[in-house]
Amino acid sequence: MGNIKNRTLDYNSLINEFPWITKENQKAIISPDVDGMLCGLLMSYYYNWEIVGFYDGKKLAIKQNIKPSECIFLDIEIYRQEVKSCGHHMLLYNKKNISISFKNNFSNCINPNIMRDFDSYSNFKEKYPLAMIHFMLCIISSQKKITIPKTAVPILLYADGTFKNLLNYPENCIGWLNFLNAKDHNNPIYPLYINFANLKIATMIHQLEVIFKKFLEFADFKKRGGDKIKISDISNNSFSTDSITKIKKLITLLSDYTQWKYNSEKWALNGLNILSFSKNIEQKINNKKYTVIINKNPLSWAITATKQIEYTLEKPDKLY
Repeated sequence: MGNIKNRTLDYNSLINEFPWITKENQKAIISPDVDGMLCGLLMSYYYNWEIVGFYDGKKLAIKQNIKPSECIFLDIEIYRQEVKSCGHHMLLYNKKNISISFKNNFSNCINPNIMRDFDSYSNFKEKYPLAMIHFMLCIISSQKKITIPKTAVPILLYADGTFKNLLNYPENCIGWLNFLNAKDHNNPIYPLYINFANLKIATMIHQLEVIFKKFLEFADFKKRGGDKIKISDISNNSFSTDSITKIKKLITLLSDYTQWKYNSEKWALNGLNILSFSKNIEQKINNKKYTVIINKNPLSWAITATKQIEYTLEKPDKLY
């Protein structure tokens, strides 16, 4: 889509380039956190997508007899040209040192930072500050009417710690809202924006406190982690009975907040194959180290700090 750093996003052009994002009856693999689950609920409810797997950067759980290339990865970018994916992570270290393989392997990937030609070296403070669900909502709302009840606002602020970025980096958030054209009264996505804009900080903090407590009810030993699906809980191709109960309660909670109906038949929690990968962290990246990592042909990665990259290699298992 070219460098559109200082222009607003043309949603029609985006969908023309990636028409699969608004097609009915697709199969999806999601990240196993609140952001991924919200994306799954959104697409399952409005487009009848089936959630056939989960990927956390270390393990991929996928419904038996389904190939990853048949699926769309939500909330994670996959560095394979034949795989459709969408995510919001920082992927490029230096735009002056971009390879042909980077462009080719991400040619089937929707990523707002790539769209704006942002890299870690020059633009890390300007990187996309919201969650994937917000970007998905903008895309989908440009095509059909999406209902966002007021009860959904706090959970949408919770996803990926969006509320922290709104409070700590308001200028960057405003810049991205302008890019998304969310503040235009005539834009179909304006109703999404105004629900957030009208929320008072004190109310937001109170509502988030309630959410923290609800997620704690799902956590083991009342510690953090109740807001995630743990792929490590899968044994003999299925989540345990206790895990399935917790997962269904968790997704139902998100469904109650958003009013996007949860159809459990559309979410695969058994009959799953597990692929394990090698996850690595490099804490002092530069042009040379980044190039070395990319030449290893990682499956996925994210630059999580100005000089830190976390990446996944297809070892010992292979995706294909």
